Amino acid sequence: MDLNDVSTASSSELTFSVVSINLFNFIEPPYAYYDFENIYSDKQWQKKCAWLSEFISHNQPDIIAFQEVFSPDALARLTESLGYKYFVALDLPEVVSDYVYRSPVVAIASKYPIIDSANVSPDPQWINQLGLAESFSFSRKPLRATILLPVFGPCDCYVIHLKSKRSGVSRDDISESGLYGGADFVARQVLGRWASSLQRGSESALLCHQMLMRRQQTQQPFMLMGDFNDTMGSELLAAFNNQLRVYRSDIEDPRLVKLGETSLMAELQQSSLFDSYELFIDATKCNATLAQDEFESSALVDEQPHPARQPTHYYGNSGSVLDYILVSSEFNPTQQQNLAHIIDYKTFDRHLVRPDYERDSDSTDHAPVMMSFCVRT
Repeated sequence: MDLNDVSTASSSELTFSVVSINLFNFIEPPYAYYDFENIYSDKQWQKKCAWLSEFISHNQPDIIAFQEVFSPDALARLTESLGYKYFVALDLPEVVSDYVYRSPVVAIASKYPIIDSANVSPDPQWINQLGLAESFSFSRKPLRATILLPVFGPCDCYVIHLKSKRSGVSRDDISESGLYGGADFVARQVLGRWASSLQRGSESALLCHQMLMRRQQTQQPFMLMGDFNDTMGSELLAAFNNQLRVYRSDIEDPRLVKLGETSLMAELQQSSLFDSYELFIDATKCNATLAQDEFESSALVDEQPHPARQPTHYYGNSGSVLDYILVSSEFNPTQQQNLAHIIDYKTFDRHLVRPDYERDSDSTDHAPVMMSFCVRT
């Protein structure tokens, strides 16, 4: 590790930005994704890399979380050329045959040192407790990279790509449904989509367990970013959405039992995740209120409601927010041990809602999201 990278920070270095981006089949020719026909031409590949390079160069994030990476070496070269000295991708896509690949991986690039990294695996004991097959594994292995930020210190950055909503059952899995025609198709879709839901929900719960284990060991701040393939309000993502239902009768720890309501919730929220978008909106509303109080005139405050959250993915004309950057309590100014606060959040959807063919035809089907935070000094 180069100690110059973590030397005393200037005031400008107290603000950091983080991006999550699903690259949509980032694979260098002559390799193909899923099927031999899915090979980019040289022109298409150059356009895809140019689009990504322009996005990174223009926005200059400090940390970038990537999903759907088939060619990690090519991505490492691209990010290094843009000034990102540190890059990690610990898993490899699966070779189907010859030049055809499936099961893309996640990766992370950083301007600051990555001092530790690992793929996250579920706890076998809890796999058994949840009644899952012994062979259960994450559909894409989550990545944890510990990044040493100036002043802020080490931060555990998790990159995930949870199981999609598409059917998780193929004819290879179940050769006979007992039905035929339309009924066969409908039954397979219903059962297959539920299989995907079970996988995604299990992934979120088992990953949360591993994150809390790490948190207990290190007490380090952490972020969770990536393509969740579901909305944060989904019951399947209950491990992440901070909607914890607390019943006193469920508490067994003697120390927790003695805590009053306020102290108990403060303690539990030290192990909770917060949506950085929601923290940004809360801070914006708070600042507007403070401005109104300062000038004692509501006319000085924009009372228009905040615009609805922009979708990060579209299926036909229907948009959904599938991509998130979640953070630990250290980023929440309402928490006692906060170290930073969210100062900006952006969703980059121009290529989805106002696409230009020459510019965007080989970009991505997701909108990148970027969060910026300022370290409290």
